[in-house]
Parts: sequence; C-alpha cells; structure tokens
Amino acid sequence: MGKLTVAMFMTLDGLTETPDGAMIAPAWSGDLEKYWSGVNAREGQMLLYGRKAFEFNAEFWQAAAANPNNPEDHRSFARTMNALPKVVLSSTLSEAGWNTRVKNGPIAEVVQQLKAEFDGEIVAVGGISIVSALIEAHVVDTYRFLITPQIAGKGRSIFDQIESGTKLELVSNQTMDTGALILDYRPVTG
Repeated sequence: MGKLTVAMFMTLDGLTETPDGAMIAPAWSGDLEKYWSGVNAREGQMLLYGRKAFEFNAEFWQAAAANPNNPEDHRSFARTMNALPKVVLSSTLSEAGWNTRVKNGPIAEVVQQLKAEFDGEIVAVGGISIVSALIEAHVVDTYRFLITPQIAGKGRSIFDQIESGTKLELVSNQTMDTGALILDYRPVTG
C-alpha cells in the first residue's frame, strides 16, 4: 500500500506563490539538493501533480536534462525527474507524455486507487490547488514542508482553501545551510 506525502516549500508566513502566481522558490544549495530534492524525487517514488505544475515541470526538466550548459549534477537530477512515474490530476488533459498517466475524478477516490496500485511513496509536489484539495480530503500520510527564511507579505498559500483542521505531530526536522528548515509531520489519528 502506497503512502502519500505532500512536499511543498513556503515562506515563513506560509506563502508558496506571489499574488500573480509566480512560485516563491527557495535558494539552491547543496543541502537543498541532498535533503529536499534528493528525498522528494528518487527511485521507487511516484510524483503527483496538478495540471499547471505538471506542465511547468515537464517542460523545465526535459529541457534541463538536454541542456549541455547545465552542470552534470543538475542534468543527472533532471534525468531522475524525467524517469520517475508520474500522475497528473486533471479534468482537461487526456494525454500527458513525460512518463505520466492522467487521472480524473473525486480526489479521495483517485488517491486511494493510486495507493492501492503503487507500493511506495507518492509525492505530491504541486500545485497549490491540488495540494489544498489533498489536505482537505484528509488523504495525506506525511506533510513535508521546506520553510524558507523569508516573509513574503502577500501571495498564495496551500492553506487558503482549507476549511477543516488536522492535528499533526512532528516526525523530523532538518536545518539547511541556507537557513531554511525542513519539517516532516504526520496526522495524529484517533
């Protein structure tokens, strides 16, 4: 039985995107590569996307793997991203390419089906709408947040659309060389 992990980065004030929808990205570093990218995109995992995040990532990582101007470690990671199995949750796509299946339907049912089919970690990496829907559907087994040392002030958060609360317990934490913090939580049951 698979497990679903939500992996999102956000500012200290909980924002993931600027008001106009641009991603608020963390600073790249060796720790980010090792403790974030290397943990959330590795062999034996499946990636789960919403349509917008999928389209951005498909274009970005395919180009990154092919670009001879990128350092080899970046191209190597891009090849990993390209090889991983992926699912995009979309009501508008019928085909996706990039080693991806398209799924549509009630989010809780689709996730339960994926968990039954895939015996490993399913990592939901975006976007905001899909991650919010996964949280609201109470189908997340692990919450992995990368908190960047910045305050955005205005923007969009994965929590903007959440109406029902969930109690969490801290499983692990990792301070990174950029001052960012990775926090892993799991829902408290019972």
